[in-house]
Amino acid sequence: MRTLLAVAVVFMCGGSASAAEYGLDTWTAGAGSSARTFVFKMQGDRFVGVACGPCDDPSTVVRIVSGTTTRPGHVSFSIVGGNTPSTSPMTLRHVGDDRTLIATVKSEPVPKMARLDGRWVASGRNAQQNFTLKLRDGNTVWGVVCGPCDKPEGVFLLDDGTLDGDAISFFIHHVDNRRNWMRGVVTGNVMKFKWVREGHESEPGGEITMIGPVR
Repeated sequence: MRTLLAVAVVFMCGGSASAAEYGLDTWTAGAGSSARTFVFKMQGDRFVGVACGPCDDPSTVVRIVSGTTTRPGHVSFSIVGGNTPSTSPMTLRHVGDDRTLIATVKSEPVPKMARLDGRWVASGRNAQQNFTLKLRDGNTVWGVVCGPCDKPEGVFLLDDGTLDGDAISFFIHHVDNRRNWMRGVVTGNVMKFKWVREGHESEPGGEITMIGPVR
C-alpha cells in the first residue's frame, strides 16, 4: 500500500533504506497554549511519528505508534506518554495547505525515564536548537528538534537512532525526503556530534555540541 491516510495525505515510498523511503507530513491541532504539532512518518501501510507542544518542553514530546487509516480522512493512532486525550476525536490541520484529518487517539503507558531523556540545547545559525531525545526498547533513540519552536514548520522528527554505551547516532528527518545522519559521543552532560547528509557521506558535513539534559 503506497498511499497513507487514503486521499487525505500522500507519502512517498522507496524500496531501499534511504531518505526517499521516509515520507513525512506535519500537522497541527489546537491553538495558543494548547497548540500541538504532529509529524507522521510512513512505515509500510502504517505510520509512526512524534507529537509535541510546546516543542521545546520534553514533557510534551510523545511518540506516535500504530497509526493507520480507518477510512478516507480519518486516522487512528496511539501515543506513548503525555496528556493527549484518548479516544476523543481530534481535528488535525495540514501545514502547508487546507487539508484536515479526524484522528482518534489512544494512550499507552510511559516507560521509565532513561539517562538520555530530556532536552539538549545547541547553538544554531539564527536561534538556539532544542533537541528532545528519548529512548525506547532499551537503546533506540527518537525525539524531536526545533529552533525556534513556535512554528510547526521548524519541528523535525528524530528517529532510527541507537545508544550503544556512550556512542549515539540518529537521523534528523526532513519533510523534503532528506535525512541528516548524526553520530556522536555522550560525556556526562555534553554530547559532541559530527553530521552528514545521507547519500552525500563523501561531502563535508558539520559538527555540533549539545548540553543537557534539561528536564
